[in-house]
Amino acid sequence: MKSFKTSVIALLIVCTIIFLLSACNKEEDKPKGKPGEVTSQLSPVLSIQQRNDGIDVLAVLENHSNHTVTLSFNRSKMFDVAILDSSKKEVFRHSKGKNYEKKREDVHIKAGASHIWKTKWKISAENNKAGIYTVKANFLPNKIAPGSLRTKSLTVEETLTLQGGSEEKMNNTFRKIHFSGKDGTYKVSGEARVFEGSFAYSVSDGHNVFIEKSERIEKGGPDWAPFSFEVKIPEDDLPINGTLMLELFYYSPKNGERADTLAVPLQSFK
Repeated sequence: MKSFKTSVIALLIVCTIIFLLSACNKEEDKPKGKPGEVTSQLSPVLSIQQRNDGIDVLAVLENHSNHTVTLSFNRSKMFDVAILDSSKKEVFRHSKGKNYEKKREDVHIKAGASHIWKTKWKISAENNKAGIYTVKANFLPNKIAPGSLRTKSLTVEETLTLQGGSEEKMNNTFRKIHFSGKDGTYKVSGEARVFEGSFAYSVSDGHNVFIEKSERIEKGGPDWAPFSFEVKIPEDDLPINGTLMLELFYYSPKNGERADTLAVPLQSFK
């Protein structure tokens, strides 16, 4: 009898251990991250390509979870893309001028897969305005399953550097721009015609502004007058991967905003 009781107790202990191990394994199989976190499931990505007829933008949602994610939309406007220049002026918006229907539609993104939306900023190579632009994409579902909707997790932005067209680097205020130098030291010269003979310039990499200064020329508009200056950026501040962009402009006496910006790529780093 004693031997039987001992066997029963031993069996119960074994069953308890098996149950605990099984529970632990189930906990490990659960997706990591807080319940309902969109960021643990979807990763928004932008792919930007400069072509002869404009800028192709691919707005992508990648599913990094181990299950299918369903995005529900209550209108045909599923995403939007905006492009802003260095003065934060919007130069393109995908949804501008479009009419959207109110209709329910679901997008299913399988585990490890992605869904792509496309748009295009149509500008010819000749009319490209060199400069550093910010591209922002916003995905607009009203429901996500499984999980809860966190709109801030469904936005992404990237920097677009336009090298400009084939025409001479000039506009109504600046012309005959020449520059030389490398690795943080550059000489810039040209001609300008500006109100009261004063203009400004900045140097940035799309994320950081390294220099912003004003310059004076001998004559004010409408006459053209020569200018030259030197740009120096510490070696430690140079980008590891990116383009240093010089932007020439003047501040409008009407509203104080940047006007007639001319952008020139000084050097690309890779």
